[in-house]
Amino acid sequence: MDDKPIQTTAFPAEDPRGLHIAGDPIGRQLQEVAVLTREVAEQLGNAMGINQTDLSLMEQLITDGPLSPNELASRLSVTTAGITLVIDRLERAGHVVRERQQNDKRRVLVRPVQASVAQTYQHIAPMLNQLDEVLGALSANDRKTIHLFLAQVINVYRDAVSTHSFAGKAKEDQ
Repeated sequence: MDDKPIQTTAFPAEDPRGLHIAGDPIGRQLQEVAVLTREVAEQLGNAMGINQTDLSLMEQLITDGPLSPNELASRLSVTTAGITLVIDRLERAGHVVRERQQNDKRRVLVRPVQASVAQTYQHIAPMLNQLDEVLGALSANDRKTIHLFLAQVINVYRDAVSTHSFAGKAKEDQ
């Protein structure tokens, strides 16, 4: 297998296809993982009968919940009014419930309904099981290398998210 980047076409400077990463086999694989991740999320949302914003909220709750509406608004970068609409929609669909806290009746947490969590896992379990098999077949050295690589990739993504580089650019373009 040739590990050298393959690039035969010249692109204008502003065209991302001309970047080194676009011609690098690992760069192309990262792009494919990103595209397939969005496609899996879209299919999961369709299977659950919810849109991508709703699915993002469900992911937050399944991973870290229950959470307050304010915390969810912050994590999804939407207004508190917007998050109320999302929670209302998911509550009507039977995916989440609001729970008042016993020690502070003003505080509300949003919790995923267990049946919806089970439904989510039912849809993604085959993929997760296959990924588990792939991980299980890795040597200790391969695991260490991949772990370090993915940690660096995650840091790049976190940096991009924390600097709001995309939102700022969109506002500049308008």
